[in-house]
Amino acid sequence: MQRFVNSPKSAALIAITLCFLTALPAWGQVTITPAMRKAENALRVKITRAGNWFAQGKIDESADLVEEVQKEFEEQMKGADQQQIALYSKVYNMLKKAHALLELEGIVLAELKAPVVAKPMPKPVVPVKPGDGPETLTEMPAGKISFVNHVTPILMAKCGNCHVRQARGMFSMESYETLMKGPDAGVVIFPKDPAGSRIIEVIEEGDMPRGGLKVTDLELAVLKKWIEEGAEFDADDPKELLVDLNPNASVGDLPVVKPMKSTGTETVSFKNDIAPILVANCASCHGFGDRPSGRFDLASFSAMMRGGENGPPILPGNPDESFLVKKLLGTGGGQRMPRGRDPLDDAQMELITTWIQEGATFDGLDFTSNIRRVVAIAVAENSTHDELAAQRTALAASNWNLALPGINHATADTTNFHLLGTQTEAQLKEFGTQAEEIAKKVSLTLKLPAEKPLLKGKITLFFFNARYDYGEFGKMIEERSIPRIWKGHFNYDIVDAYGTVLIPRSEDYTLNGLVAEHIAGIYARSLGDVPSWFSNGLSRTIAAKVVKDDARINAWKESIQTAASRVEKSSDIVTGKLGGEDGALLSYSYVQFLMSNNARWNSLVSAVGNGASFKDAFTKAYGDSPEKISEIWWKTGS
Repeated sequence: MQRFVNSPKSAALIAITLCFLTALPAWGQVTITPAMRKAENALRVKITRAGNWFAQGKIDESADLVEEVQKEFEEQMKGADQQQIALYSKVYNMLKKAHALLELEGIVLAELKAPVVAKPMPKPVVPVKPGDGPETLTEMPAGKISFVNHVTPILMAKCGNCHVRQARGMFSMESYETLMKGPDAGVVIFPKDPAGSRIIEVIEEGDMPRGGLKVTDLELAVLKKWIEEGAEFDADDPKELLVDLNPNASVGDLPVVKPMKSTGTETVSFKNDIAPILVANCASCHGFGDRPSGRFDLASFSAMMRGGENGPPILPGNPDESFLVKKLLGTGGGQRMPRGRDPLDDAQMELITTWIQEGATFDGLDFTSNIRRVVAIAVAENSTHDELAAQRTALAASNWNLALPGINHATADTTNFHLLGTQTEAQLKEFGTQAEEIAKKVSLTLKLPAEKPLLKGKITLFFFNARYDYGEFGKMIEERSIPRIWKGHFNYDIVDAYGTVLIPRSEDYTLNGLVAEHIAGIYARSLGDVPSWFSNGLSRTIAAKVVKDDARINAWKESIQTAASRVEKSSDIVTGKLGGEDGALLSYSYVQFLMSNNARWNSLVSAVGNGASFKDAFTKAYGDSPEKISEIWWKTGS
């Protein structure tokens, strides 16, 4: 038995020791001799005693006894028939839960093996060497579809102009990682579910690709087969650019330059100092329209560094030889830039040259984000609570008018919310009162300071009476179709924070349940760059704690086991391979498990809220990665 540093025993873990004491149903009713029953009962008595010691803080003593029970259990299972296996099923399930709890306390016992016939191991997938495959498909490839050799050429040829060279709609296909991440509006590829993958839907509907290109029936079949097979990556680094993965595939003759992240030592910030200059002076010609002048695209940082017809415009560390500086000073040949405007002043040129001298690095969130978006995020980050609330209120009105032009609406405001919908102002104020009451319960459950706002800037709540209006909002604002089963959803980045609510017309769900889910989910995302499974899981966990009379919420717990039966491994939840309702349900279960240890949970939330990366904060709090800890959670039976 391996022993590591024991962590303090939390009250929540004491409560979970009920898992030691509660056995699951047996695998079957069998005829067993009295002697067999006596031996099995003796083991259950011992493990119950181990559970009591665990609750009393006697972690080492508990572990020793569990280890003893496991050895006796394994001895009893040697050569056991199905009747004996069925008899000892309670012992096995109690041991499984004991293992999970002890692992959270830093104690790892010998592997517990289920007394069942092992399943055959799947054949390993042989990695494909990048660049080996044909660029043009003439027939369906034999065997498994390769992302590098079969999928990459399709994406670059048919989607490259908008989503490889640029990030139209805030969606980049620059690498496998950005492709699977999807746009801000949500994931577009769900492994093993081509029918539910948005990328397939827009191709079949003829909405994409645009500009006269067309995905052939064969190419579409290849994409579907790749997704059906799990949408796997068959090279080494999922962050590698598609143009590097398969040199035979091309999106034109634009050079590719890999951008660099800020080191934190620079005196000039791209997002705060340089990007605003580019947006104010270069937006009309370079990259914010369909055809950037000179093929010099400033729509995103990565596109800017890639350059145009004259090659890379910026040489990090060498402003004097950078083509961008020469054009701005009028020494690069041709017309001085910006065209049709006054030259940049000395202060602006000093910022640009210093930024290049310091390495021309990027301090935003994503190289492929639209530069206007980078500026908007920087403005929001530097705004006060009231300033950001006012910006979000203005954005809410703009979004409503874009989604539902000509549809009159009312507004109302409370301490934490800006409400907007087709209801009367009096109705919205009533909704606002309900939302504030729910917010108090959410804050209390999350142990947030009562004297502070939920988050910087208000949360906008959009209320829709008709599903059609809700669908139009999704189509126009988020550029996606709203799934039919959704009754509402939330979205957050520092620029905007909103929840959508389809007004209930039956007792299937409640307004309070949706609002609680939105508040908790938005709070989770406001902590930092957290994964979607974390925010979705926390939103459902908190909603289930504060709203007790919602049929939709009450059905979640009953549906977890069914969802789990459709999943191959626990890590699918945290790696993003599992989406949809199954992913949300299992995220809910996993976050409940994580929150059961108050000390570790508080450590995670505090660290992320103070700027630590989620992965680092999680590993420090729980002692291992989210993928590894999910294996412990999985052993508890979800």
